Amino acid sequence: MDNRVKELLERVRNTAETVGTAAGNTAKQAGKYAGELLDAAKLNLQIFDLNNEISELLQEIGELVYNTHSGMPQNDDILLQKLDIIDGKKRQVEELREQINILKKAKVCPFCGADCGKEDVYCKNCGERL
Repeated sequence: MDNRVKELLERVRNTAETVGTAAGNTAKQAGKYAGELLDAAKLNLQIFDLNNEISELLQEIGELVYNTHSGMPQNDDILLQKLDIIDGKKRQVEELREQINILKKAKVCPFCGADCGKEDVYCKNCGERL
């Protein structure tokens, strides 16, 4: 075989190896990113469920308050228990949001609590400097 052909085939082989390595690395990064998105989606579903539970509890509290207004005797302990449950669920929501921000490597506005991008200088929600 001619030396020029061998040299050309060697270059083709080296290029193929480089492309194969780059493709493998890209696939790994894409897989990692997809996993992070899936984890964030799962956390968002948990937040959605917790917010629905909070809404139901708030509705029950509203009915208790209205019954009190209507003159029906109420057990204040039940009201306090429901309020404590809501507080716990709101803490869970905040913890889940923090986990999402860690996954996204994002910032949270100290003024309004909105989620902001890691490169943001100002909050997209309230405009305050981060």
